Amino acid sequence: MSGKNPGLISEPSVAALRAAVVVGTIGFIVALKMDPARAWANLLLSNVYWTGLCGAALAFIAMQFVAKAGWSTGFRRIPEALSAAIPMGLILFIPIYFGMHDLYHWSHAEAVAHDPILAAKAPYLSVGGYFARTIFALGIWSVFAYLLRSASVAQDSDGKTAHTNHSVLLSVLFLIIFGVTFTFGSVDWFMSLEPHWFSTIYPWYLFIGVFVAAIAVISALLILCQKRGLYEQVGVAHYHDLGKFLFAFSVFWAYLWFSQYLLIWYSNIPEETVHYTIRFAPGWVCVFWTNPIVNFIIPSALLLTVRSKRGGSRMLLGCAVILVGRYIDFYQLVMPSVSHGGGPHFGWQEVLIFGGVASLFLLAADRAFRKAAPVPEKDPYLIESFSGGH
Repeated sequence: MSGKNPGLISEPSVAALRAAVVVGTIGFIVALKMDPARAWANLLLSNVYWTGLCGAALAFIAMQFVAKAGWSTGFRRIPEALSAAIPMGLILFIPIYFGMHDLYHWSHAEAVAHDPILAAKAPYLSVGGYFARTIFALGIWSVFAYLLRSASVAQDSDGKTAHTNHSVLLSVLFLIIFGVTFTFGSVDWFMSLEPHWFSTIYPWYLFIGVFVAAIAVISALLILCQKRGLYEQVGVAHYHDLGKFLFAFSVFWAYLWFSQYLLIWYSNIPEETVHYTIRFAPGWVCVFWTNPIVNFIIPSALLLTVRSKRGGSRMLLGCAVILVGRYIDFYQLVMPSVSHGGGPHFGWQEVLIFGGVASLFLLAADRAFRKAAPVPEKDPYLIESFSGGH
């Protein structure tokens, strides 16, 4: 453990997260014995939630470099730490191999043989292709996270601006690759849970969701770190910019949610409406309409004013609501597909498995954060970042 900073997470919280990992692992094993499909679905949901969030944190860093934006430089080590946890997502995809038959209808050879639609999609929807694309996507994300992080840390030692220029080039390449790999990932991981259905807007919908979740985690961690004495030079202007991201992308998510629903409802094509038919079944319809309330209406009300975007308790509450809303959105994307006509069930399985996976990612991020100074001390944009922070 480096003595350069006290960590992204306080020591008592680290101990609690380690306990949550143990409890979550036990909970998953027990849930696997009781209801395998539900257990695998919870693991998939939780892993994609946090893997996508950490990938979006890396995309946030890349966007800042490409735009040559200096305002976020002072707290860049927080999204850097989150992006360093991406390999954890790759590790957690390994056990999902054993749950493919419980999750994905297209993984059954007999189903493909008797279904013309699945047969036509078989060249793409195969277990081998699924994992090849997943390993490539998360592997390349991990490589870019390592390269950008390494350049940032190396600059702490020599202060060379060449590291910043190199990071700009890496960021351009990453954003191109990320756009392609996230598109295929969103189709593989979630949309293929319903292989008879498709939506061309789906990758955008999923990305905006994980991006706003990443901004929420970055903002929440920044607020909590500042309460513990870190980032004293981060001021109102930084929080206001983060708050604008939270508000704007919550609105953008709502736009995509409404656009997808409206176009499918209006066209009334059977292979498109099947996605919504199950979500308007008894029980699920409540979850469906709760989704825009928690992900759009409540965050908008909390973060609309200038005063609410100043890093206080109201902004922290807004971040918490957004993260809960992201879970609700993922829950209604995944669970109806594996419920086989049953209604929603939320219990200890969902809490323990999601909590265990979240703890693994946060512990990995905390470990990465402790290995360097909390601020990129010799970054040429640091002066710009802190000069307008108050």
